[in-house]
Amino acid sequence: MDRKYNENRMSENLELKYDIYQPFGPSILKVKMPRQFVNLLNVEADTILYDDKLSKEHDWSHNLAGNVKKEVMIDVNKIPNIREFLGTMSQAYYRHTIKQEPAPGSKVAFRSWIVSQYAGDFNPMHIHDANLSGVAFLKIPPGFDEEYKKEDHHPTAGCLEFLGSMPNHFANHSYLVKPEVGDFYLFPSWLTHQVYPFRSEGERRSFAFNVHFTMDKPVKGVDV
Repeated sequence: MDRKYNENRMSENLELKYDIYQPFGPSILKVKMPRQFVNLLNVEADTILYDDKLSKEHDWSHNLAGNVKKEVMIDVNKIPNIREFLGTMSQAYYRHTIKQEPAPGSKVAFRSWIVSQYAGDFNPMHIHDANLSGVAFLKIPPGFDEEYKKEDHHPTAGCLEFLGSMPNHFANHSYLVKPEVGDFYLFPSWLTHQVYPFRSEGERRSFAFNVHFTMDKPVKGVDV
């Protein structure tokens, strides 16, 4: 059974209620991203993805593990409230797991990108080089729910899967996430995860990011 915690945090006039799960050890934070934030990210993503020149300039696929047609960098500093939202959730995760406030003088830095997946695209098992990593689902193919329901035995179409220890009879080692628009997950970067392919027509779009906790000096190539 998952261990689950609830907590409320206020960010300006926004109430954020999140859950933290421990399916097999490491904590995974889940929160529903406000719809206005999803819309802001989609507008920024559309600007880049639908412009061939910008897509090439922002291409980030060569730095990522996925077998995905388009993965492009996105600057959260240019999107109102998104950076604050990421900071609020990252600090909440830090407080919950470390049981103390971040050290005085520490900063939170981000690197973020958009993953635009279509039928057959997938992300193999991988980890990230950061302190924390996260994902928010922005778009789901129109026929995705129907495809998911048709998979009678252990449905995985388009799902995100977190993997823990080696499978055995006495420990859970897998935590499967069915994507829903607005669902936001935050987890330790060393936690192995993968994304399964799907067959439905249309785009499965997600916002992915890494979090670096730093002491005054910036991290090269990371937004601060």
